[in-house]
Amino acid sequence: MTGEIFTITKGYKVFQGEPKGEPMDEPNEIQLFGWLRARGYSEEEASKLIEDIDANGHVSIHISK
Repeated sequence: MTGEIFTITKGYKVFQGEPKGEPMDEPNEIQLFGWLRARGYSEEEASKLIEDIDANGHVSIHISK
């Protein structure tokens, strides 16, 4: 499996790998939606991931290269 793993925590803090140290980015909801779309997620998938972050506090995603 090649690619990158990202963890996005509540408050939309994006970490590469585990959520340790400083986040690599802190987009707002609209920017995060665009970031997810640019990485191949559909509108529905991106919206669902954002809902999951808000409900569960975080999500981890795998972006294939």
